[in-house]
Amino acid sequence: MSAVVLPPFWSLVEAHGGELLVHARRMTGDANGEDVLQDALLRALRAYPRLRHAEHLRAWLYRVTTTTALDHLRARRREVLTDEPPATVSEPEHYDNAFDSLIAELPDGTQAALRLRFVEDLDYEGIAARLGCSSVAARQRVSSAIRTLRRQGVPA
Repeated sequence: MSAVVLPPFWSLVEAHGGELLVHARRMTGDANGEDVLQDALLRALRAYPRLRHAEHLRAWLYRVTTTTALDHLRARRREVLTDEPPATVSEPEHYDNAFDSLIAELPDGTQAALRLRFVEDLDYEGIAARLGCSSVAARQRVSSAIRTLRRQGVPA
């Protein structure tokens, strides 16, 4: 087995840090975006030496940032549940139906697969269980939907 040659981690941060910050802010709000990104980059740095390949590093960084943001949102939700309930509960500020409008033209099965993967953060086995199909079929539905969105000009 040959050793994986990874670029210096800092070069990835320099290349993608700005867009990752925008992504973190969209998910968690302006006030929390920098903290979420910092936590995500620390997680990524710890895992970086164990990567098995050097392909799709930008997508990997987005995944780490998304997972960190979702963890942050879950923690905030738990804090709200254990504290006094707020006077009014509103929709999270990061939710703007943009995802729904992006996938609106896709068939229902692929829409569901994308929501389960990227909104509910399920792995392919979890998606398969919810959709009543195999994990291979779940992975194919997500992959097919992403390819369709790319052909339509939606950025990955």
